[in-house]
Amino acid sequence: MLDVRLFRNMRFSAASGAVTVAFFTLFGFIFLITLYFQFVRGYGPLSTGVRLLPVALSVGVGSVAGTQLAVRFGTKLIVTLGLVAMAGFYVWAAATASATLGYGIIAVQMVLYGLGMGLTSAPATESIMGAVSRRQAGVGSAVNDSTRLLGGTLGVAVIGSVYASLYGSRLAARLPGGLPHGVSAIAQQSLGAAYAVAGRVPGAAGRAVHDAATNAFLHGLSAGCVVAGGVAAAGAVLAVLFLPAQPVSPPAVSRTETLPAKVPARD
Repeated sequence: MLDVRLFRNMRFSAASGAVTVAFFTLFGFIFLITLYFQFVRGYGPLSTGVRLLPVALSVGVGSVAGTQLAVRFGTKLIVTLGLVAMAGFYVWAAATASATLGYGIIAVQMVLYGLGMGLTSAPATESIMGAVSRRQAGVGSAVNDSTRLLGGTLGVAVIGSVYASLYGSRLAARLPGGLPHGVSAIAQQSLGAAYAVAGRVPGAAGRAVHDAATNAFLHGLSAGCVVAGGVAAAGAVLAVLFLPAQPVSPPAVSRTETLPAKVPARD
């Protein structure tokens, strides 16, 4: 069903890689920021969704602008700028992660990320579809969707694993002494479980469990952001090296090839 020779075309394969990287970071971002808003900041599901709107709106703006800018300045430049913007967001988020960071700063960070996502995904998608013939449009669309699913799945798996491992180790080192082993094990399963344990432990010990869980979560969050930012930066380097700026122009057709054959005169 898939002609693998399509991947010889760097406009197809490099753009597929850029989309994979973009959705790797997107799903990792959604995974982490949802936990942060709902548990650390205490927002409900609806409030969390409303506070994520800057990302959605800026992705739309970046997608529209990205396709237009790619026509003028080339796909390579715009996709690279988008990946650099996403990497910059993650570095900024890792450096400022805290339980009391103002939402205004978070919103600006999300706008930066959303613009980067739009600048990357829309021109890269156009590059993938522009590299295949009309007859192969279905295959190109399927590959484009597959890269998104692959990137998103890997993003949650990798970034989630990094966060979970660092969260568990940091929390185990900072839990107050005297807690039953079973209670400590439950707290290390997830941030929500740790907060539930903190609510059941009376007095200063409960507050200590809560603070330790928050600190461990922010530690894992920062590390996950560094990983995602590194992947986005690597994607930017690959885009610079392999993604063509513009589609290859078809070979010029000579005038003699365009003229109709001379019809022989009848007697």
